[in-house]
Amino acid sequence: MRFDVFCSVVDNYGDVGVCWRFIKRLAQTQPPSISDFTTISPNRLRLFCDRIDLVEKIAGSESLQTFRALGVELHPWQGAILDLQGTPFPDVVIETFSCDLPEAYLKQLRFHPNTLLINLEYLSAETWVSGAHGLASIPSQKSAPLRYFYYPGFTQKSGGLLQGPTPEIQKVDESYPVSLKTIWPALRSKRLAKRISLFSYGGGNTYQLLEQLKTSEDDLDVLVCGELAQQAVAEWLGGAFQIPVLKNHLHLIPMPFIPQDDYDWLLHVCDLNIVRGEDSFLRAQWAGKPFIWEIYPQIGNTHVGKLDAFLDIFLKEATLPVATMYREAMHWENVSSWWPNLNSMAQHALKWRQSLMDQQKNGDLAIRLREFIRSKRKNS
Repeated sequence: MRFDVFCSVVDNYGDVGVCWRFIKRLAQTQPPSISDFTTISPNRLRLFCDRIDLVEKIAGSESLQTFRALGVELHPWQGAILDLQGTPFPDVVIETFSCDLPEAYLKQLRFHPNTLLINLEYLSAETWVSGAHGLASIPSQKSAPLRYFYYPGFTQKSGGLLQGPTPEIQKVDESYPVSLKTIWPALRSKRLAKRISLFSYGGGNTYQLLEQLKTSEDDLDVLVCGELAQQAVAEWLGGAFQIPVLKNHLHLIPMPFIPQDDYDWLLHVCDLNIVRGEDSFLRAQWAGKPFIWEIYPQIGNTHVGKLDAFLDIFLKEATLPVATMYREAMHWENVSSWWPNLNSMAQHALKWRQSLMDQQKNGDLAIRLREFIRSKRKNS
C-alpha cells in the first residue's frame, strides 16, 4: 500500500519524532507487496517534511538505512509539488497534527477519489477523544476531499498507541550505544548513584526541581537532554554548562544529541525520566520507569486539564500514597516526599506498562490504522 505522510514542524523534536516513529511502524507492519485489496500495489512510504534535516538527525544513519530498505523515502516539503509527474498517487495520505497540505498537492488529490485522506491527531487522554475518533469532516467545497480524523489514545475506542520494538529492560551498562561513548563512561555505577534523564522545556519547573534535588542525600547523575533543558541548567548554575558539573550530590551532565533509538535505550536505564511533548512522553511509559511529564504549556492553562485527564487513567489502579506521589511529581512539587519512595513509583510504572501492552494485544496504532483504512475502502 502506498502512503504519503506530511509533517510540518512546530516543535523541533516532538512532531518529527512522532512522524518518524509512525512511518517506521507503517514499514514494520506492512503486508507483502501484493495489496490486501484487489490490485497489485507496491509498498511505498513517503515522508514529506519541511525540516528533512531534523528527520535525518533524529533517525540516525543506521535507522535511515534500515527503513529505506523497507520502502521508506524522505522528501522535502516542496517535493510534494515537484514529484507528482509520473508518480502513482498514494492509496492513503496522512496529514499529521492538522498540517495543511501543499496547495498543488491538494488540487491533485481532488482528482483521486479513491485515495483516503486521514488527519493523524495528537495523543490525548481526554474523554472526548473516543467519541471524535474516526469521524469525517464535512468538506467546505464540493470538490474538496473527505477527511477522517484519527485520534491516538489509551482506550479501545481510540486509535491506539505507537508501540514498536523497545530495548530490553535488562541491559548491562557496557552495551551503551555508540552515540553515548563520550558520556557514559563518566557516569558512576548504579550502585553508587541513581540516574535521571532530564528533557524539559526549561524555566521555572527545571529550576525548582534542581533546587529540591540538590538537597537529596542520594548521589544523582542527571543527564540533561536538549537545548532548553541545558540552557536552564546553565542559568541555574550561573555559568557555562558545556562539561559535567558537580554540585552537592548532583552530577549534571550535558548530553549530546542522540538518535531516537538511543534515547529509547536511555529511558530504560534511568531511574527517573523527565520528558516533554508526545513522543518522549509515550516512550517513558513503555520504558516502565517513574517519569515526570512536562506537558506543553498552553494559554489559559488548558494543558493542566490534559495532564489531569492522563493522571486520572494512569493512577486509576494506584494506591492512594502512590497516586499522591505521582500527582506531586507531575506538578513539580514536594520532591522530598516522593523521591524517597521512588521504588513504589517504579512498581506502578511497570504495572502501567503491562496494562498498555495488554490493551494493545490486538494491535497498536499502526495496525489499527490499517484496519481502519480497510474498513473505509470496503465501504466506499
